[in-house]
Amino acid sequence: MHLTLRTDYAFRVLIHLARHGHTQNRMTIRHIAERHNISHNHLMKVVNDLCHHGLLVGTRGRNGGVSLARSPKDINVGHVIRLMETEGEVMTGCAPLQGRPCILADACRLRHLTRQATDAFMAILDGMSVHDLLS
Repeated sequence: MHLTLRTDYAFRVLIHLARHGHTQNRMTIRHIAERHNISHNHLMKVVNDLCHHGLLVGTRGRNGGVSLARSPKDINVGHVIRLMETEGEVMTGCAPLQGRPCILADACRLRHLTRQATDAFMAILDGMSVHDLLS
């Protein structure tokens, strides 16, 4: 199982906000980036996606910042992973070699087995919330 940095950063933001007053307090992206030693520009992209998907609320201006759009108990871990993992595959099975499909694809069950393993893994994460990650 390998999650992208994008997903890692998304969880860092969500957990950081959940630990510090979730919906009541706004925090700047710069503050979160500095606390977690993350590039401000990279974190901006992740936060924009989280806002677009309704997980965060962003406020511009002098007293601006981001806050959770809902309670940490209502933010599903599996859902966040599916939103942030753009390749559609959470666990890598077989990857094409230089753009060509594997010649063993018809006879090999590895891709099918990794899909089953991913589905089982995601089923567990679907039962967890950001709040559960804090406890």
